[in-house]
Amino acid sequence: MLHSRQNGASAPAPTVLIVGTGPAGLFAACELSRHGVKPRVVERRLAPHGETRGTALQPAVLEILDRAGLIEPFLRAGVPIRHIQLLGPGLREIVTANFANVGCEYEFQCSLPQWRTEAILREHLESLGLEIEFGKEVTLIEDDPAGLRVTLDTEVVTAAYVLGAGGGHSVTRHSMQEHLDGETYHGRFIVADAKVHLPCPPECGRVIVGPTGFGLFSPLPGGHWLIFVNRDETDTRSELPTANELAALLNARVGIDLGLHDLRWVSYFKMHKRAAERITDGRRFLLGDAAHLSSPLGGEGLNAAFMDATDIAWKLALVIRGEARASLLDSFAAERGIADHHVLEVSDEVHSFVINLIATCNGGGTPAVPPPDPVEDMASARRRSMLDISYAGSALVGQAGRVVDGVTQGTRFAACHFLSGTRHHLIAFGKVPCLDYFRTRWDKLVSIVDASTAPFDAALAGISNGGAILVRPDGFVGFRVDPADDKTMDALDAHLATYLIPSVGAS
Repeated sequence: MLHSRQNGASAPAPTVLIVGTGPAGLFAACELSRHGVKPRVVERRLAPHGETRGTALQPAVLEILDRAGLIEPFLRAGVPIRHIQLLGPGLREIVTANFANVGCEYEFQCSLPQWRTEAILREHLESLGLEIEFGKEVTLIEDDPAGLRVTLDTEVVTAAYVLGAGGGHSVTRHSMQEHLDGETYHGRFIVADAKVHLPCPPECGRVIVGPTGFGLFSPLPGGHWLIFVNRDETDTRSELPTANELAALLNARVGIDLGLHDLRWVSYFKMHKRAAERITDGRRFLLGDAAHLSSPLGGEGLNAAFMDATDIAWKLALVIRGEARASLLDSFAAERGIADHHVLEVSDEVHSFVINLIATCNGGGTPAVPPPDPVEDMASARRRSMLDISYAGSALVGQAGRVVDGVTQGTRFAACHFLSGTRHHLIAFGKVPCLDYFRTRWDKLVSIVDASTAPFDAALAGISNGGAILVRPDGFVGFRVDPADDKTMDALDAHLATYLIPSVGAS
């Protein structure tokens, strides 16, 4: 048994220790609990923070929250953002991006302060009887024959796994001798939570660019706005700006008097494009800002944290419950590495786009974008919504039979909102052989679904009548079988056996 020692006392230690209670750590705890594993969660701060920080939950993450059974409190607390406008000098519209028809159950962003996001997750964990331990700082993580030896102030525990969700200064990452490699963008910036008199359509965010910089305005509950603005190059003060100073800076950037008031929170920050080379060593797993930092102009960093937590939770739970091989955990680095690249790339595209428009204004030019292209515009909207993330190339992704152009395994299953629970789902389109065998062999791990019982579109899934697809617990397509015959179903069975352990007595 693993043990904890404090002043000579011994007690059972956690199988999973989560370090940090930002969105990544809290949601990892929620998902592990849903999958039947109760972690221990520690936080060095003495109490929850009240900072606005990351606010916009993307459509892909709203689907994740729906599968987790948590969507309702977020929708009640947040403000939907269905449009994002880019404006130039004189508040002239350059382009408006919409989330309509992106191919998701939630065709909008949900905007709320990060402190509220964390409060919703904490309240859910408390309802499950899981206590968040504040004032517990992890000072050392060392390898141990039994797992990982973790020092928390005067207490020492040995845990099988540690999830490092402690932000950019992660002690877990430091214990792995890893760094966030990459670059810091030029400039210094201010983020604030305040009210402004900004003429704006409902459910709309705005980015306003001009010769001296930009202002980003994202609506929050209660008439407040999350605000990003670049500082003057000569401003190197460490003291935070007053409401009057921030108002003057914003007015200069956008060219009108915004009447900033009710300043609730303000902070300086820098923007980064960084990622750790290794995000796991098999026992330690890095989540959220501990693993990657991206420009907030892309709005993907917070969302990537939720996706990190989702990916590791179902895999770790299967391994801990003895229903999957330990090698399943190797796929975390491969899959989240692919997704992290997506996050950094998209965020960098948005960041560079805004900075280039500022440069155009500064040079006396008129900022403009290419003429609308419906296909490209939709692809861009899906990309920003994080609906196009693919794990193609992962060892957990495969196919047997017919190859269909334009259909890739490892992508999100478009109808995943019709699936519930924590198992894999094998969706059968028409007559599929060997289903009784699969029910016996993969009992409790794979649910068999008749496609005719729900509005599953075979064409959208790239499956003909008489085929099947395997949807993983995270809503991604793990395997395609088309057509389903003895040979292709054997291939699916062999694929599952590479990482899952069949039911006892199954042959």
